Amino acid sequence: MIDDRDELLVRKFFDENKIELPDDGFSRRVMRRLPDRARRLNRIWTAVCLVAGALLCAVFDWFGTLSAVVKESVSLVSADPVLSGHPYLLWQLLIMIILIGGYKVLAKE
Repeated sequence: MIDDRDELLVRKFFDENKIELPDDGFSRRVMRRLPDRARRLNRIWTAVCLVAGALLCAVFDWFGTLSAVVKESVSLVSADPVLSGHPYLLWQLLIMIILIGGYKVLAKE
């Protein structure tokens, strides 16, 4: 009851003593600089980093090394009696990794 009365008194005080300040385009400038611009710059920076990473991979032949690692991993998995006997287990694992990675990417946006 007392809180309601105090709230009404505070609201009445602020309503009576309201001062209008000239905007002079300040709101428009603030809205222009809000996160949309930051998001766009973030995407540009991400694209630049991806291109730089791809160029480094091409220059230092990391793609060949990566393909050798993948081939070795596939041969190890195919030699494993548990996974080679149940190929659906490997597919389920791969799909789960893709789904979790996709969720993380979408949740970040």
